[in-house]
Amino acid sequence: MDATDLESSPTSDAERLQVDQAVAALRALPFGGIDDATRNFALPPSIRSGVSPAIATLRWGAVGFGIVFAAPAAFQGSYIAVITVAVCVFITTWRTVIPIRLASTRFQDRFVAFGDVAIIGLAVGSGGGLESPFIFSLMAAMVVMSFGWGYLAGTIALVTGAVTMLIALPLGANTYNQQADTQRDFGLTLVIILGVAAASFVRGRLLDSEVRRGSLAGQVDSLSDANDLLALVNNVARTLPTSLSLREALEASRLQLGTAFDTRTICLLALDERSEEWVPKLADGCVLNPAYRTAALPESLRQALNSTAPILVNPVTGSTPVDGGGSLFLSSSSRSGLYIRLQTRGNTIGLLGLEHAESDHFQPQHLNLLTGMAEVLALTIDNARWFGRLRTLGAEEERIRLARDLHDRLGQWLTYISFELERIMSNEPEQLEELTQLYSDVQAALDELRETLRQLRSGVSEDQPLAVLGRDLVARFADRSAVTATFTVTRPEEHLPVPVENEILRILQEALNNIAKHALATHVSVVWDVDGGNFQLVVTDDGQGFEIARGVRDSSYGLVGMRERADVIGADLTIESTPGSGTVLRVFAGKTSSSNSVPILKQGAMR
Repeated sequence: MDATDLESSPTSDAERLQVDQAVAALRALPFGGIDDATRNFALPPSIRSGVSPAIATLRWGAVGFGIVFAAPAAFQGSYIAVITVAVCVFITTWRTVIPIRLASTRFQDRFVAFGDVAIIGLAVGSGGGLESPFIFSLMAAMVVMSFGWGYLAGTIALVTGAVTMLIALPLGANTYNQQADTQRDFGLTLVIILGVAAASFVRGRLLDSEVRRGSLAGQVDSLSDANDLLALVNNVARTLPTSLSLREALEASRLQLGTAFDTRTICLLALDERSEEWVPKLADGCVLNPAYRTAALPESLRQALNSTAPILVNPVTGSTPVDGGGSLFLSSSSRSGLYIRLQTRGNTIGLLGLEHAESDHFQPQHLNLLTGMAEVLALTIDNARWFGRLRTLGAEEERIRLARDLHDRLGQWLTYISFELERIMSNEPEQLEELTQLYSDVQAALDELRETLRQLRSGVSEDQPLAVLGRDLVARFADRSAVTATFTVTRPEEHLPVPVENEILRILQEALNNIAKHALATHVSVVWDVDGGNFQLVVTDDGQGFEIARGVRDSSYGLVGMRERADVIGADLTIESTPGSGTVLRVFAGKTSSSNSVPILKQGAMR
């Protein structure tokens, strides 16, 4: 599905009109159903239901008045009186059965209303004009015209009625001089004009009140939506910022977004400033590449990156701003989506996309909700990232302090003991065997201390990346433990940011220390692979192995520390091991090539 297909799918005006009419009919059911005469009136059903009865009462009241006063002339054989009665009764009956559709925009409906005024005007004119007892029937037709279409239509109805009445006046017994020659005629004329004007005035007031009512209802709905949004954002702001771990922040974000938008397709891409690539951190319900250059982003996310407002893709409402040739949705099953860039402290730190399988799931009102949540999410994720960096920096400073203290205190004491043993051995040859063993133990302790100090002081830098320090670390491990160890770098030219590689170095140090203490291994393989913003470190040994659950319970400090370091850099840490079948520790982020995988060796252990 492309943007062209979506743009051609919105419902037509005719279909929307049918929907509006159906809704109006349902709303009118409590008031006796919809009235065809007032179908086009933008009024509440409670008012529309009373319009037709009021018009019918007005028409029949005017006809009844005319019949009462015209009956004597009709009984005396006046054909004009009989014709006038017949015309007025027929039109009133006809309009009671088939009423005029008021406020209609169709020309034929207005023409019929003007026709009623003209026909009744001719009948009233031939019956005496202002002297005719059916003058109020003419007034009723004018009032209907004025109420249905406003002041202009009422004015035209007045002119039409007056002209037709004057045209037919010579057909009766009255003359032009007998029209408006008394106070009664002037008063009657004034009543007709005021009646027509009053009908237009009432119409205007009713429509204005409905507009105000609709506006007030819209404001109430907007206020309700704003309150709901505020409550939700407050809940998000209250829960998310407590997550200072990036992993916890992402998991909390996943839960909040899924609950707030009722969606299972969620993607969040973070910007790696060093590689200038977008790396997926959340990918629920969709399959993403390990990393994206900006030009290779999915079309919706790329437009969200270039927009200051969230992007809504909804084929039903026609909200489809995507005009490129890239992939429209992140998931093949998605039919609507919301996309926004995450900004905090003036910087763009990520992109967020939400999708749903229903084409009309996301609506324009979701945009405000997403905007409010995106600000909190961006701040939370950025805080977690900065907290991880600060924690790493603090840990490095503490390592340097510990190394200095160990060197100044314990190192000096062990060196002093070593010198004293050499002196005693030269003076006490009879105890040479015991002293030699003690001297060997002290030298081993000094070597262990020097290695510990070296590890504490070592750190990744731009000049000394993990590819270099890792090789030295593995070589020293092999020298002091008599274990065959290899270190393989698949892409020596690729590097990660210094803080990230520094955390991975600490994980590697801990893993090798665990192997030396517990594994009884004869061979260790370390593979380091970096591909853009993605990486994996695989440490494999052939030692005695262990049960994962027991290893975590009985000696959890090493594993817990490694997992915490992996969390700081947004990586996953997995361990595969069973007694006697080898151990593989893997630290990774994103996707890696299967060609770089390392087979599990015969035996191993990691605690």
